Amino acid sequence: MTPQGTRLEEVMGRMHGILMAMVLALAVAGSPGTAWAKGKKAAARATAKEAPKKLNACGCYADTSGKCICTRRGKCGCPGECEPKGCEEKRARQMAKEIAAETKKAKEADRKARLNESKQPAQPEDKYKPKPKPVDRSGVGQ
Repeated sequence: MTPQGTRLEEVMGRMHGILMAMVLALAVAGSPGTAWAKGKKAAARATAKEAPKKLNACGCYADTSGKCICTRRGKCGCPGECEPKGCEEKRARQMAKEIAAETKKAKEADRKARLNESKQPAQPEDKYKPKPKPVDRSGVGQ
């Protein structure tokens, strides 16, 4: 054999060993996984045989333990009932935005009112005091 041929056989031998180790690892690890999957399928069949759950407007229902279970397309809009995860936080963020907008609007109105007060000239107290008549210098009518 040539030195190149022995090198190829050596590499092929290592690859064969690695491949066999991977197959053995998958065979050992796959057994519990398939048993788990079979148990999961059996549980799903048992759940399917139970009476259908009544969904609320959000597409969710409470199971026997009180945990909320929602469909994939569940939506928010049922405060106090079962809702998809994150709806309460979403509602709180929206409320904070609304409060910030109202606060900003009130500050702007207050600022405009103060600006208008400062622009108005001070009015004299004797606004309605009659003006004195001009003096007739010709002497007529005195």
